[in-house]
Amino acid sequence: MSACDHEIVFIGMVNVNRDNYLQGVVDVWRCRKCRRMFCDDKRYGEPLKPSVGFESIPDDEEWGIVTCTTAKDVLMASTGVKPGKRIEHVCRGGEKVILTVTEGYGLEPSGGVPIHRLYLVRENINRNIEAGYYRLTVK
Repeated sequence: MSACDHEIVFIGMVNVNRDNYLQGVVDVWRCRKCRRMFCDDKRYGEPLKPSVGFESIPDDEEWGIVTCTTAKDVLMASTGVKPGKRIEHVCRGGEKVILTVTEGYGLEPSGGVPIHRLYLVRENINRNIEAGYYRLTVK
């Protein structure tokens, strides 16, 4: 881990939508000195944490947003990812799933319901991620 005395500033956010309805936001912060990125999730309908998270991820990982989409809702969480990493996830229905990050930053196993997707934060700062079931299944 970095030994930097961080000077963290806000650089943007990533909105996570379900068919054009906001489900949550990932605030994105960066250290001015070492350029490390930090993320903090805020989900619609959940109370705010008393402080901003600034959790760290290992140096060899980057921030990603994992979404779990059903016809009724989208769960989302930011986490550290790298190819080959296994992510343990519990869907809203209680099913435990182990997802593996692929070389192209996708998730395996893919397909089926719920739909699990991975979005890299660095590619989506100040953008909307459309993770709604309708948008993901209609071609």
